[in-house]
Amino acid sequence: MMPRPLLGRCRGGFARIAAGAAVAALLAGALAPASADNYPERPVQLVVPAGPGSSTDTIMRSLAQAAAPLLGQSIVILNKPGASGTIGVSYVTRSEPDGYTIGGVPSGAITMAPHVAAASFQPGDYRVVAMITQAAGVLCVKPDFPAKNAVEFLALLRDNPDKYTYGSDGVGGFVQFSTARIFDLAGIRQRIIPFSGADQTVTALIAGTIDIYGGAIATIAPFVADGKAKCLLLTTARRFAALPNVESLEDVKMAQAQTLLWRAVIAPRDIPQDRFEKLRDVLTKAAMSPEFRAMAEKRGEEVWAISAEDALKYAQGEFIQMEQLARELRLKQN
Repeated sequence: MMPRPLLGRCRGGFARIAAGAAVAALLAGALAPASADNYPERPVQLVVPAGPGSSTDTIMRSLAQAAAPLLGQSIVILNKPGASGTIGVSYVTRSEPDGYTIGGVPSGAITMAPHVAAASFQPGDYRVVAMITQAAGVLCVKPDFPAKNAVEFLALLRDNPDKYTYGSDGVGGFVQFSTARIFDLAGIRQRIIPFSGADQTVTALIAGTIDIYGGAIATIAPFVADGKAKCLLLTTARRFAALPNVESLEDVKMAQAQTLLWRAVIAPRDIPQDRFEKLRDVLTKAAMSPEFRAMAEKRGEEVWAISAEDALKYAQGEFIQMEQLARELRLKQN
């Protein structure tokens, strides 16, 4: 028998080598980190440090819905409320910095609560991917409350120390800081009752458990429309279109006591820059979309699109301001 031609044997060898190489390449691709061009290859988890139905939850769910088609993957909401938002923020900062776990947070969770409640994170543990909205907080009462406007409201509280109770969104939350700022300047002392969120606070107001609601405009607005509540003062220096007749701090000559309520998306500190930029681009475009903008405005909030550098600078600056305020008002516990 004639020996098999060398070329035939080589072809068989080459085929086996090629097949082996293909399998190795597939295995290597499966084990290697995803390239920037392929990100994201699975759903992204958006952690909300507040309960379902809260203002932050509603805003972030709408943002996720608008952003998912632009990202090319679904964005799954994970609610982790508690400790004025610090539990959810801690979860984000401890997550793998791969762009698959990010956080949709209210301002108080990262600039206020850490100064009052124990928190396992610092400003350097996260990056602000994008600012999303800004809004005013509001102080509201039941229709029969003995004050018709902001001046009468502040005077009544000042002249009757510890008579009235007001609800807040938890110890170290936005309401505690914003009202402390106003009340300290106006010489007011009243009793604060902490709740887990604005939805519980408004329920307590309508039930008569507390005298004053403190929180987001969107939560109280339906009750104002139904004549079950009236709002008397915003926490901002200017008025907001959602409640155009409610007076601002400028109206009562207290603009310096302003506290703005804002919401942002954060990511773990070491997220790759290319993934950070992709998320920022997608989330900013989603927030600027007509659908999201209309939803935000209906809830009394305004889209807030600023650069990543300005967002980080603003958040860090407010963290320092709130730490100083916590010390001055003896809110800081450590």
